[in-house]
Amino acid sequence: METVKTARIGRALAEADLIVIGASNGLDMAEGLNLFRADDHFWETYGDLAQADVIGCILQGLASPDANVRRRWAERFHQKEYLEYEPSPLMNTLRRLTEHADSFVITCNIDGHFARAGFDENRVLETEGSTRASIDELRLTHPDAIAAAQLEELARLVRAHRNDRVAILELGVGLRNGVIKHMLAQIANACEHATYIVFNYSQAMAPDASCETILVDGDMVPAFEEIARCRP
Repeated sequence: METVKTARIGRALAEADLIVIGASNGLDMAEGLNLFRADDHFWETYGDLAQADVIGCILQGLASPDANVRRRWAERFHQKEYLEYEPSPLMNTLRRLTEHADSFVITCNIDGHFARAGFDENRVLETEGSTRASIDELRLTHPDAIAAAQLEELARLVRAHRNDRVAILELGVGLRNGVIKHMLAQIANACEHATYIVFNYSQAMAPDASCETILVDGDMVPAFEEIARCRP
């Protein structure tokens, strides 16, 4: 990553009073969890289920029309990707770079990694639920009352910091994930001094927001390592 870009990101994070993180499957993939491919992790962790149920990827197992198959895959996913999860160097670096400021996470990832990595659960909005909340018949639940309280907390943080320095991190959010992108753009437009930073592999696109924008097209892991080394 360019030295100038690294310095700009490091400064934006270090000076931020509020950091809002939007994360999707790209972050999971950077940590080594791919719901869509039969990679080495898939075969090592789910190979027996895959052969028994004739399943080709994790998502297919979690979304199977067969309730018994869904339950088996949910229980395995909950055990391996949540209970046994150890934060990756990338996730630990992300927490260290953001822990000095008020922070809030918006994610469609269902594995609960942010909570396990030490982020405040009350400030982690899981837009598609989480297997850590319930594995009952594979329903990914997120009670409306909890979501409403988290949205109120996010609105409060944005109001409190609208005239302060705000950094928005969009991490591996695909072009089709309009929900997270729209929420992040709204926050950026509501804040006077926002810096919007996009990390994506081949899909680093500028947001629909009138603020300073930094685009990083490539692997998040070395990018964050460099930012941590060069942080002011």
